[in-house]
Amino acid sequence: MDPIKDLLHLYSDAVCRQDADQWTNTWCESGLWDLGHGEPVSGKENLRSFWINSMSRFEKVIHTYSNSISQLESHSGTGRAYVTEWLKPVEGDPVVLHAFYDDEYVLEKKNWLFSKRTLNRLYMGKPDLSS
Repeated sequence: MDPIKDLLHLYSDAVCRQDADQWTNTWCESGLWDLGHGEPVSGKENLRSFWINSMSRFEKVIHTYSNSISQLESHSGTGRAYVTEWLKPVEGDPVVLHAFYDDEYVLEKKNWLFSKRTLNRLYMGKPDLSS
C-alpha cells in the first residue's frame, strides 16, 4: 500500500471524470498549485474555482502518471510524478502534455494530501510531438 500513489490515482481519476469534489479533496486547505505560467493558485476554494474554470475549456482530458517517487516523514513529504495529459479542447485541435510535478505532501486527519504542486513542462503541443 502506497498512500502517495493512491493520492495520485485519486487526482488522475478526478481529472478524467471532471469530478471537482474529488479533485479538490486531494488538496489541503492551504494548497498551492503552480502551473509554471502566471501566478500560482492557493487555498482550497481558489483551487476549486480555478480548476472548474480551466476544465470548462475541455471536452475531454485523459490524465495519466507513468512513474513517481516520494519520500515521507511523519506528517509531510516530497515527491515527483511524471504525467501525460491528452486534452481535447471544446474549440481547437487536440493537445498532449508531457511533464512532471514536483510535489509536497502533508498528512491531515490520517489522509495524505497535496500541499504544493509545481508543474514542469517537458512538451506541450501536437500529439505527434511535431510542435
